[in-house]
Amino acid sequence: MNDAVFVSPPLPIEPAFLDHNGHVNMAYHLVLADRALEMAFVPIKGADYVDGRGMTTFAGDVHIRYLREMTIDDEIRGRVMLVESDAKRVIWAVELVRSDGALVSSIEGNALSVSVETRKVTPFPDDVRARIEETVARCRPAAAALDWLGRRVSMSKS
Repeated sequence: MNDAVFVSPPLPIEPAFLDHNGHVNMAYHLVLADRALEMAFVPIKGADYVDGRGMTTFAGDVHIRYLREMTIDDEIRGRVMLVESDAKRVIWAVELVRSDGALVSSIEGNALSVSVETRKVTPFPDDVRARIEETVARCRPAAAALDWLGRRVSMSKS
């Protein structure tokens, strides 16, 4: 995996994540991706972002592709990239990857910078914005190789 991207430690798959098909339910792919994303954002936002700065991020949009089944026995890591940003938003991509290298799901979305007090979208603090831009620049080569970014939901033609 590329050193420019954040790779999470193994993400625990809880028994409650399994559905009647015996695999991880679709909702929990997003839970695992969100956990990896949160870990990736700690060095960018800092540990006191909510309580100390009164800032947070909200999800604005999310798109998930389910590519392989995930079971409780799988070791899954999140490969996180920041793709693009502006003063108030950041587009991110997460790949959930099995220990054998198989891509299980891909998730892309955007995070909005929000004031905890006003609950309104507001610019990232300057230092956080700088770290986001640095991360986007580092991730650019890896993100450019993702042929699935920006896809829309559609019926495949076969």
